[in-house]
Amino acid sequence: MLYMGNTIPNNGSISMNLHTAMSVFVEVARAGGFAEAARKLGMSTTAVSRHVSELEQDLGVALLRRTTRHVSLTEAGARYLPRASSILEEIRGLQAETSVTSAEPRGQLRITAPPGVGYDWIADLALDFIAAYPEIELDLDLTPRVVDLVAEGYDAAIRSGELLSSSMIAHRIIDIQYALCASPGFLARHGTPKRPEAIRTQPIVYWSAVANRATWTFTKKNKETSVPIRARLSVTHLASLRHAALRGLGMTVLPLITVQDDLDAGRLVRVLADHEFERSTLSLVRPPTPFEPPKLRVFIDFITEALRKRAGDSRAA
Repeated sequence: MLYMGNTIPNNGSISMNLHTAMSVFVEVARAGGFAEAARKLGMSTTAVSRHVSELEQDLGVALLRRTTRHVSLTEAGARYLPRASSILEEIRGLQAETSVTSAEPRGQLRITAPPGVGYDWIADLALDFIAAYPEIELDLDLTPRVVDLVAEGYDAAIRSGELLSSSMIAHRIIDIQYALCASPGFLARHGTPKRPEAIRTQPIVYWSAVANRATWTFTKKNKETSVPIRARLSVTHLASLRHAALRGLGMTVLPLITVQDDLDAGRLVRVLADHEFERSTLSLVRPPTPFEPPKLRVFIDFITEALRKRAGDSRAA
């Protein structure tokens, strides 16, 4: 039972601050240990351990398994963690919503993004963002892993393609248009395909984050043509894939937003320009909380405006 005062009684034997205890438990679970959690919280390890123990006593169940080297969640702890994280986020949101709305957005903002778009599009914009909002501390985690936003304490994730979870709130950033392209030297050696079927014999390099399949599908006048491909190189890093294409290592499909300057300068040539490759969407997703923190709102607006301007300049939106 939640009490509105500062403490929770448990049969008259335990008195503790629920908010603090929950916050400490969540930090220990995320950090994977008491010492690291204590460092992040600015508390002693003894105090951290005491808060978690009191929470477990009040609940009447163990939340953590403790060994000399490792701390892990029990089954009850795994159930408790996402709900506790959500409740704490609601409290933070309520405080921010109730405070002076004219105050400059501030605080730590944790964002995760896949390495492909993260390194190529988001990282540089993150530098501009923190320059524009000096009171926000941005933690940008570029990882291919699909993180649990609530359990791991992230404010939002940037994701491309189909969204796996319908429980998250999604903000569309841009639609991504792709171009089949190659270097002039590559085309001089291997020839320029006039039909999609002709690329099946071409050396291919591809962006595995979006094209992780054995076929590419092209559309012309509502007619689809699927072509089996055989890749010489598969990478998740857009910049590496672009460099491979510039060096003439293979034909590739890349977002127009990434290669439009190369196409304009003649460093790359667009192939089968009258055919359209399947588009995808770049989105920002966040936990389904009713309140959107100001620090996250300004980040969404900043990234969306910058990428839509860049995509518009590249005629890709």
